[in-house]
Amino acid sequence: MSVFRVLSSSFWLCALGAVVLYAFFVTLASVSPTQVAGLTTFMGALALLVTVKNLRVASELANPGGDPHLRRRRNKLRERRGF
Repeated sequence: MSVFRVLSSSFWLCALGAVVLYAFFVTLASVSPTQVAGLTTFMGALALLVTVKNLRVASELANPGGDPHLRRRRNKLRERRGF
């Protein structure tokens, strides 16, 4: 099960990176988003999924009765970084 969690975390990190790179290159390139409408639609959907996932995690962490596994993972990451 821990392999699935690592792959899931990697997927969401790559998805966020792809959305940021798309936004960066659209602002710098001379190509308008309407010329690449399929990619724009896909990146919009991916951005929506990343936003929903981050809001869900934030609400779980803000809720005192939230998922204890999520809190443990967050605390483990903080301890590993030294915070």
